Amino acid sequence: FNAVWVNSFHYPGFSGSLYSPKDYYKFNPLFIDDNSSKAPAEQLKDFIAACHKKNLIFLMDLVINHTAIDCPLVQEHPDWYKLDAEGKVINPGAMHDGVWHAWGDLAEVNNQDSVDRQNLWDFWWKMMLHYLEMGVDGFRCDMAYQVPGELWTYLIEKSRNKKKGCLFIAESLGCDFKQVQQLAELKFDF
Repeated sequence: FNAVWVNSFHYPGFSGSLYSPKDYYKFNPLFIDDNSSKAPAEQLKDFIAACHKKNLIFLMDLVINHTAIDCPLVQEHPDWYKLDAEGKVINPGAMHDGVWHAWGDLAEVNNQDSVDRQNLWDFWWKMMLHYLEMGVDGFRCDMAYQVPGELWTYLIEKSRNKKKGCLFIAESLGCDFKQVQQLAELKFDF
């Protein structure tokens, strides 16, 4: 193998789920070496440097379809989220045995139709840039088919302009054939 992919390492919301990011700039305590004298960001940089020394690519998870329901962004930027008719944040979920199961620990981001879409997209880009500058080589894009293609085009182009060869891997679990075809047309590497 020539790459190391690390699950979402962001600080999680109340559920503790790796895929419930509450703060994109803080780290989940599970990924921090408490015995180290180095700050978590320095620990990550050291790990990435060790990967590069072994000619390994470092890939991080990119979760931008949803955040933790208790993420501060829900209160600070409610217009970045999908809301129901009563103005309550919508929880994403999935069908299981023909029944919809909402994930109550998550808040679904409105990447497509937010009235503050450019600021939302810029938030994602600044977060990605932060990690690219730490040495990240690419992103495994969680629930890629539920993020607008236009946003992926924006983020992929900006990332590759910043870091030539930046990799993008689309998670396609749960996609139908049409969604897989749409992802394939967006310049994902895999």
